[in-house]
Amino acid sequence: MKNNSEANNNDNSNGVGNNNLVVALEEPKEKYLHLVMTALSTERYIILNDETSSFLNSLKTQFLGRKWINGCESFKNAIKNGSVPETPELGKPIDGFTPPKLPPVHALEGLIGECGVPFEKQLTETDMNKHQARLSIAQELVEKFVMPLMSEEERRSLKCRQEIQVTAYGSNGIEYQMKFKCWGSNMHVLTSGWNEFRIDNEFKSLHDWVTIWVFRHKRTKKLCFGMIARTFPTNQLIRSQKKRKGDEMNK
Repeated sequence: MKNNSEANNNDNSNGVGNNNLVVALEEPKEKYLHLVMTALSTERYIILNDETSSFLNSLKTQFLGRKWINGCESFKNAIKNGSVPETPELGKPIDGFTPPKLPPVHALEGLIGECGVPFEKQLTETDMNKHQARLSIAQELVEKFVMPLMSEEERRSLKCRQEIQVTAYGSNGIEYQMKFKCWGSNMHVLTSGWNEFRIDNEFKSLHDWVTIWVFRHKRTKKLCFGMIARTFPTNQLIRSQKKRKGDEMNK
């Protein structure tokens, strides 16, 4: 592949050489996408500078997450018109929209190693209580979605009621240091940083459903939580179904 200086020597005032597209820093950003789409339909490969590549990756992240983050409009309208939402299976999206496999956060691109399946939970009034200062996660969710990403040492620590240092990220990509630990017999919590996180992200109890991705940071290998909330007109606590063996037989 030619480098930028070689490509710029091509006699083409539009920046498109024989098989290359070079997007100059001077080009307005709103033209980037049009230029690349044009090149994809006519050229074999594209040369982009770092700034342009970063910007286009940001666009991709925003595009892939936009429909999911907005939620299902028909579902929202049904609730506004008085329909009671069906009780979702524990951890499943309230509106049935499948979340992205990775958190749609531009600042995390290239930093996510192994990532688990995302899950969703409604933010409760106790989650938003500044005196409680913790996000609760049900035991079933921890066993299914969190523990598969944990090391043996981390699992032992939890079993011994010890805290695990983790990093949390919101939609803005800012890091928050938190602690993950057992809280009672059937619940785990994220604490020591949760209050700041929920305030900065303007979370609202009952209306916000937070999607959580558990992953390993590529550089630090640290256990991380990506959390993004979607807002629905649910003004009451919606109890999730807990899928247990024998449920169908007992109906």
